[in-house]
Amino acid sequence: MEANEEARDRAELPRDALLAVLHRLHHEDVLTGAGQVCRPWRRAARDEPELWRRIDLRRRAALSTPIVHLDTMAHVAVMHSAGRCEAFWAKDFVDDTFIVFLSLR
Repeated sequence: MEANEEARDRAELPRDALLAVLHRLHHEDVLTGAGQVCRPWRRAARDEPELWRRIDLRRRAALSTPIVHLDTMAHVAVMHSAGRCEAFWAKDFVDDTFIVFLSLR
C-alpha cells in the first residue's frame, strides 16, 4: 500500500453496498465466509431475508467435505429467509425431513 493510499475498513461499508456484495456471492460462500468477516457483515447476512428468497446450494454439493454439514447449512439458509424462501435448490443431501422443515417455514 502506498503511503498516501487510505486503508479502508470493510466493516464500515454502507449497508446497501454490503448487501449488493452479498447478493453477488453464492449462498454457501455467504454462510461459510462472508458472513464471518465481522459483526456488520454477519448481521447483514443473517438479518436480510431478501438475500435468502432464492437459495441455491447445488454448487456446494460438489465441494462437500466431512467438515461441511450441508444439511445444517441448508437449515440455516432457510431460517435466514424468515419465511420468505420462494425457491430452494440442492443436490444429494436433502431428504423428506428437510422438505417438511422447508414447507413449514
